[in-house]
Amino acid sequence: MRTGTSALPAGTITMFSPTSIANFLACQHLTALDRAAAAEQIKRPFFADPLLDFLIKLGQAHEQAYLTQLTEQGLTVVEIPTEGSRRDAAERTIEAIRTGADVIYQATFLDDQWYGRADFLIRVDKSSELGSFSYEVVETKLARSTKARAIIQLCFYSDLLSRIQGVVPDYMHVVLGGGAKPEKFFVQRYLAFFRKIKRDFVAAQQAQSETYPDPVEHCRICDWSTVCDAQWRKDDHLSLVANITRNQRQALVTYGAGTVAGLARLPLPPDPKVEGIKDQAFANIHQQARLQVQGREERRNIHELLVPPEPEKGLCSLPAPSPGDIFLDFEGDQFTFEGGLEYLFGVLTIASDGGLVYEPTWAMNPAEEKRAFQKFMEMVAARRRQYPDMHIYHYGAYEETAIKRMAGQHSTCVDEVDELLRGEVLVDMFRAVRQGLRASVESYSIKKLEPLYEYRRDVKLIDANRALQAFQTVLAFGAEEENLDEIRSAIEGYNRDDCVSALRLRDWLERLRKELEEQVGAPLARPVPKEEPLSENLTEYLQRVRAIEERLTAVLPEDKETWTESEKATALLTDLLQWHRREDKSKYWEYFNRCDYSDEEFITDRATLGGLVHMGEVEKVKKSTVHRYRFPLQDTTIERALELRDPKTKKATGELHAVDYEALTIDLKRGPRLADAPHPSALVPYDIINAKAMQESLLQLGNWVADNDIEGFGSYAAARELLLRHAPRLKQGKLTDFEHLSSLEAAKQIGLLLDRTVLPIQGPPGSGKTYTGAHMIVELIKQGKKVGVTAVSHKVISNLLKGTCKAALERHEKLKILQKCDGDDVCEHDFVEIVDDNKGVEQALANNEAQIIAGTVWLWARAEMANAVDVLFVDEAGQMSLANVLAASSSADSIVLLGDPQQLDQPQRGVHPPGAEASALSHLLNEQKTITADRGLFLAESWRLHPDICAFTSDVFYESRLTSRPENANQRLNLAGPIGGTGLRFLPVKHDANQSDSPEEAKQVAELVEALLRKATWTDKQGQIGLVTLEDILIVAPYNAQVSLLLRELPKGSRVGTVDKFQGQEAPVVIYSMATSTPQDAPRGMEFLYSGNRLNVATSRAQCVTVLVASPALFDVQCKTPRQMELANAFCRYLEMAQPSVGG
Repeated sequence: MRTGTSALPAGTITMFSPTSIANFLACQHLTALDRAAAAEQIKRPFFADPLLDFLIKLGQAHEQAYLTQLTEQGLTVVEIPTEGSRRDAAERTIEAIRTGADVIYQATFLDDQWYGRADFLIRVDKSSELGSFSYEVVETKLARSTKARAIIQLCFYSDLLSRIQGVVPDYMHVVLGGGAKPEKFFVQRYLAFFRKIKRDFVAAQQAQSETYPDPVEHCRICDWSTVCDAQWRKDDHLSLVANITRNQRQALVTYGAGTVAGLARLPLPPDPKVEGIKDQAFANIHQQARLQVQGREERRNIHELLVPPEPEKGLCSLPAPSPGDIFLDFEGDQFTFEGGLEYLFGVLTIASDGGLVYEPTWAMNPAEEKRAFQKFMEMVAARRRQYPDMHIYHYGAYEETAIKRMAGQHSTCVDEVDELLRGEVLVDMFRAVRQGLRASVESYSIKKLEPLYEYRRDVKLIDANRALQAFQTVLAFGAEEENLDEIRSAIEGYNRDDCVSALRLRDWLERLRKELEEQVGAPLARPVPKEEPLSENLTEYLQRVRAIEERLTAVLPEDKETWTESEKATALLTDLLQWHRREDKSKYWEYFNRCDYSDEEFITDRATLGGLVHMGEVEKVKKSTVHRYRFPLQDTTIERALELRDPKTKKATGELHAVDYEALTIDLKRGPRLADAPHPSALVPYDIINAKAMQESLLQLGNWVADNDIEGFGSYAAARELLLRHAPRLKQGKLTDFEHLSSLEAAKQIGLLLDRTVLPIQGPPGSGKTYTGAHMIVELIKQGKKVGVTAVSHKVISNLLKGTCKAALERHEKLKILQKCDGDDVCEHDFVEIVDDNKGVEQALANNEAQIIAGTVWLWARAEMANAVDVLFVDEAGQMSLANVLAASSSADSIVLLGDPQQLDQPQRGVHPPGAEASALSHLLNEQKTITADRGLFLAESWRLHPDICAFTSDVFYESRLTSRPENANQRLNLAGPIGGTGLRFLPVKHDANQSDSPEEAKQVAELVEALLRKATWTDKQGQIGLVTLEDILIVAPYNAQVSLLLRELPKGSRVGTVDKFQGQEAPVVIYSMATSTPQDAPRGMEFLYSGNRLNVATSRAQCVTVLVASPALFDVQCKTPRQMELANAFCRYLEMAQPSVGG
């Protein structure tokens, strides 16, 4: 049904609400359908929902409870009547706003065609056109977490409110279910995104262009889903092919095979090839379409076994059935509570008499989830003792992922989960199905497969889905238990069906194994159990850490809501004791999971490298031989791996010698031991490092706190100050006493006054963070202090040491610096002596031979380094985990944290309890974007950014606190046309189906660089004019795959790399090539491509002009969470502040 071309009848007046915009964000075709329904051109589907009245009553009760809370505070409340006309209600609202009521309930807005009713407006002390006050919007929502739709609603009301009071509110608030305290959101972090969606919505209403129901996530809950599904079946839409991707559909439509039948009719292989689809991928979707067409023509369910079977894959991955087997299914809500909630643990076992035993366990909050998870793990342990050959069967990655999440988030049963994973006790039947057979189904969900093994459910899916939706709403509000009986009964029935279905699927797959054995004429091997017992040393360590954890938690009240700041800090310390264990476990799990990848998965996973072909030997290095391998274009970060392993042998395959992203080759140095080892066809990272020193240091800290209390007097003062988030303690005065000084002078003076404390220094782009730290160090040395330097890498440490040596020379000082480093990233300077072992450092300390000692946290966490220095400087502290800074803290009286959480953040792999995942600097900022004047130093002047670039950087990332040095205004790119001048530019490049590399963008960037080199000059801050050279242009991309394309297109010597490469560098011109075609194409999701930290680093390298080269479709983001909206908001704000688009 193509409804978009239908115009509204003449004289129709349509009012638009927040829901209109939220629906448009979810699906543009939904807006077209709603418009057609409003014009009575089509009939809106109706579904009877017996739970709707119940949920409405819950919502009204929640709203009234908050209203009562406000009145009990003695606030004057003006209620706007909901009866009568909208215009009258809007006028009464404006009158109440102007008279300055404390609270306005049911505030009504009417502006042109925009209409809405906010739950509450709350008066705040911010000046506006009204006087010394203004208002902010408060909405009540049943959910325990704020959804994207709620933010759209709040932005809608805040936007209309700002027109009345003449100022944009600072915050907007949501009172969530189960809590009375509003959750607040900074309006400007979302408003640019809202304005973009609103503009697009208005344009769509005016154009009323034709739309088509392309499948989107909203289809799952949309009232129109049956209408769109009928359209897909009528059109034989390619989305009906199981496992086909959006990009593959687009490529096939372009090719002329835009239906399921059309795809099935193509020859294999196609001639010519389908551009954009690899051979194996085409074969997979072609065979799938062929089988689906055959199934519907023959009106029966069909399956085919994939031969020849691969060892330990497909049906060969199934272990032998055991009477102790468990069939597991979780029901959860990823948006309820922080990190999500598994609210139902469904476990099915087989009794000795062959009967089925189903055991459900419910969890209504995180505390109950933790207990349910522990109960489940205890049951598994008992069952493994009784049946050593038992396994846990599930379908899809959800259950395994949830088990890992709960172990990490609750810091419980981590080693028990590790045993399950190492022993391959968890069996994902989805992988067995996908690798072992092909079926005439439109989806490989277990429910679509059930007709193949003739399973009939007891609970109708439509009833189950309604119960699930209702329960998630009720769960969010925290309704009384008696209100849940009907809903829970339906969900339990649905969950039991899932568990029984998993059992029946396992039995069917076993029958297929026998069929396959008959086909191949030989028995199929079962997977070999792989379990390693814990070492005695590890067992002893775990006993110690758990004993300390018990002592720390024994003093904590059970109700977390009552915890004091000291108790919160104690709990955080407890959660940090096993931080390194959780990180290592996650790395182990990732490593073993990657070793089981298919050839295609090695290429698509950014951490691995696939498709390797050995080219031969290229050179000799001592006794080793360097071998070269070529690889196909792919996005990879393999150069960051600490060790490279061959996934087939799970053994080291050589040392990384070089990667050439232009030639697409990698060189591995292989010693005599590997002379006869097979050459790898793929590489996986093995990043496990011995963290014993850090673990031991944290245990000593935990033990001291357990003995003396976290606020006790004595040792570990800096560590405890950091945990408690205390403001820096000075020997005299306080931080705000130094506000009249320059940042540099304040930092130097404050550094000398530190009193067993932590000083955070936040340095935005170009603000002189390294310069400030270097001069602080020199000032401390002048006063006879001993200083330590650490960071996340030797390269970062060397950069600060280099700055320190330069600062000393400027002040005619000499330094004695000892750097512990066993690699190439050393600071080469006359003041610096390099040692490659810890004993060299210990000897220098004993003989007082160094004023400054530098090394990574592995050095500083050692017991021998306790109290070694007066002040420890941690550079790039926004990238160093809180756990590692605490581990190193015993080495110093005080700590200075240099960094910026708004730039590149810390890499971590594990799932940790809330708060334990933070970097040291992020922990102190406590979700704020900038450090306040009483809590640390904010370097508020950029020595790099032109004011036009600084305005964007400051507005989006630094709460408008960052300013540009006056002389930066002289900087300018001298070039005729839209690129010349200063500030932000957007170069739109249309392309489709690109994930991590875009030839179209690479070509445009090359043309732009050629024009800059041929025609442009630039003016520096002193007014000097020079030609633009390759050295003056930074070209940045999110992916190494795009870097490869750019290197091929650009002149030799171009400065090209990913964002990580250029932190701390600058150039007159920065070009940021995004490469990805649409948000849906982003290979690592929004968190990576739309990372505000990466956008900040990329755009703020520029002194004159930043050019964003991207597909315009990247700004059309279907955000589902406030976090995603905040990510998209930065890009939308860039678009607003950029000068008129060029090119395209």
